[in-house]
Amino acid sequence: MPSIWRRWFSRGDAQADAAIASPSAGYRPDLIPCLHAEHQELLALFGALERASKSADEVTCRTALDRFTRLLQQHLLAENRHLYGYFARHADPNPNVAQRVETMSTEMLQIGKTLHRFVTAYAQAPWTAGLREKLQQEIPVIGSVLSRRIHEEETELYPLYLPRTS
Repeated sequence: MPSIWRRWFSRGDAQADAAIASPSAGYRPDLIPCLHAEHQELLALFGALERASKSADEVTCRTALDRFTRLLQQHLLAENRHLYGYFARHADPNPNVAQRVETMSTEMLQIGKTLHRFVTAYAQAPWTAGLREKLQQEIPVIGSVLSRRIHEEETELYPLYLPRTS
């Protein structure tokens, strides 16, 4: 899994690998409120990207994409290090719960790839009317993926994050 996150963050150094492989060990009571707040900000930034995509202003659109991308990267890294890392070290004794956490972790890798492809496609390509039109077509799909995932995390995954002694 570290290689996927390293590619997402475009870092291949030992420090990045260590940060991903050795996440914080303990329970953090502030984690879920912070992740929830980031979800709200991500949705707001995605809304700004959607509005910007409707304009012909490349700078506004790329700025909105950059702001969304930066927070998304920060959020995914925090979830990976602190939430999924905690679950990996403090597995729930209920096998159904442990399986759900594992399934959501696996799904997140796929969603991360989709989001990475989306961000890369529009951050690096030359800005044209065709690219802007394609972005406008893709935004509802990506927005749906983002909204669905946020809902699943907040209703199914985050409530499972509890202090454990194992």
